[in-house]
Amino acid sequence: MSIRSYPFSFGTIGSELDTFFSEMEERAESFASHSDSIKTMAKNAIPRITGDFYVDLCETPSEIIITCDLPGIEKEDVSVKLLNETTLQIKTKYDRDVSNTDASGIYHLRERRSGAGERIIRLPVEVIAEGAKASFKNGIMEITLPKSVKDPGVPIEIE
Repeated sequence: MSIRSYPFSFGTIGSELDTFFSEMEERAESFASHSDSIKTMAKNAIPRITGDFYVDLCETPSEIIITCDLPGIEKEDVSVKLLNETTLQIKTKYDRDVSNTDASGIYHLRERRSGAGERIIRLPVEVIAEGAKASFKNGIMEITLPKSVKDPGVPIEIE
């Protein structure tokens, strides 16, 4: 049995998908250039892979801890919003030039992500905004959300 080598890297598959979806979006926009509502529908129908970021979610007895890797993003370009008791929204904005050339030459490989990112995270339990904390250091954001404590009820004495 021989091992066959492939002429591509599996790390570039995400980049290829980004290019594919961008081309599909451009085609849909040019096809529907006469109607703004169709353009908007086309943009929303094409999934965006660019700008995604990785998230870890950990549950402790008293809180939910979310850690995000956001390399190259400044703290000012990140927003975190608790949409409801079980849904968290994290948005990033990053405007790096994505042309195929720059002052130093022509790119032959480009795997670093650029653009805005958004994650909607469904939390496993209800949390409260009071006491929530977020920290950002060296491209890593950590969000701590206290769990909502449900009142187990008031016991009624039986006579």
